[in-house]
Amino acid sequence: MELLVFNPEHDYALADNQPQYVTLRSAAQFAYDCAPFMWYLTEDEAVVLDAYRPFGKEFQKNFDTMEVADQITKVTPWGWDTAVVYQLRRIGIPDTLLPTDAQLSKLRDIAHRKTAITAMEFLHDKHPHPERLPSPPSYLTELQQVEDFVKRIPDAIFKSPYSGNGRGHLYAHGICSPTLLRQCAGVLRRQGGLIAERMYAVVQDFAMEFRCHNGQVDFLGYSLFKTEHYGYGGNLLLPDDAILSTLSQYLNIQEILQTQNLVQDFLRQHIAPHYDGVAGVDMFVYQEDGAYKLHPFVEVNLRMTMGLAAHDIYKRHCHPEARGTFRIVRGDMKINGNVGMHGNVETQNFASLQQVETHHNHVETLRATSLQTEMQFRDGLWWSGTAVLNPVTPDTQYAVVVELGTTIMPGRA
Repeated sequence: MELLVFNPEHDYALADNQPQYVTLRSAAQFAYDCAPFMWYLTEDEAVVLDAYRPFGKEFQKNFDTMEVADQITKVTPWGWDTAVVYQLRRIGIPDTLLPTDAQLSKLRDIAHRKTAITAMEFLHDKHPHPERLPSPPSYLTELQQVEDFVKRIPDAIFKSPYSGNGRGHLYAHGICSPTLLRQCAGVLRRQGGLIAERMYAVVQDFAMEFRCHNGQVDFLGYSLFKTEHYGYGGNLLLPDDAILSTLSQYLNIQEILQTQNLVQDFLRQHIAPHYDGVAGVDMFVYQEDGAYKLHPFVEVNLRMTMGLAAHDIYKRHCHPEARGTFRIVRGDMKINGNVGMHGNVETQNFASLQQVETHHNHVETLRATSLQTEMQFRDGLWWSGTAVLNPVTPDTQYAVVVELGTTIMPGRA
């Protein structure tokens, strides 16, 4: 039996690097609400846990009573870190199913954003036309370096070595303000450095998804996503050839495929010898001097991502001709009417969620009419309609939603 663990604050647990990492309350709520959607990412018999609430004494008692730990043969968290390993040991998962301290230490090293600098240097060295590539970012360790960088590049972005979902990014916008310096000083004190680069006129975000295993790297596919306020805004559900077609509006397909091969080579040489698991490399198309260009390595995520989750769900559960979106709905939901989204992958028995009201400035209602359309099937696969992939109760604040039949395109909000 596989144990799936949803620990979406993995990047911050890496930064903290302590066994008893304490997550933000909102992140714990997100994990608690949305952990069940991970069932859609496996075809095996599985137990799904969220990493922040169920590990208390009462849960340990129930877990032991069910003798589940003895049945676990594989553990798959959202991402490996010291905190999740500590929690898994507490509930009786044997060390044979967990990474060693040395492996965790090495994973933390290569998950550092400095890896993007190494990757860009690698690509500059191997690319037949390095002049087409953006310059590698800089790594800063002193506050004076921040001021000097802004003098050279007024529109600059500074990234924490460990952060996720757009958080941990600081922006100069042409001026090195006291607030920016204070924030940068805090990151330097806590994490020892900052990754600095210029801002880009981003047109389209996307990612290439890979799996590292036994020193080898397999290409899994593409992820086309949207950012909102520098955070995750959702994925378009499309087959890989359709994503390539979308990107070909801006880039030559041969350039994309060439980049894919070079990135795969980098991962094989620098990541795969030390890591088994999925790896998502974020990229984007940007505009400069009237031309569209490719940033081939913004960062690498050595963990599961929402983009790869969307890719997997599309391949596993959606009809190949279906089109739609995958997104996270946020905000306090007041649910009226019949709420019963406890269907599983086998039955696909989803009830309609009606009269959804949201009280969060950045949240759209599930549909413009505030109504859900039950999922329709073709050849046993999702074809059109809406599916909420986690149970929804009056206390639910987050939902993972698949909507098929929509033509909304991701981009930059």
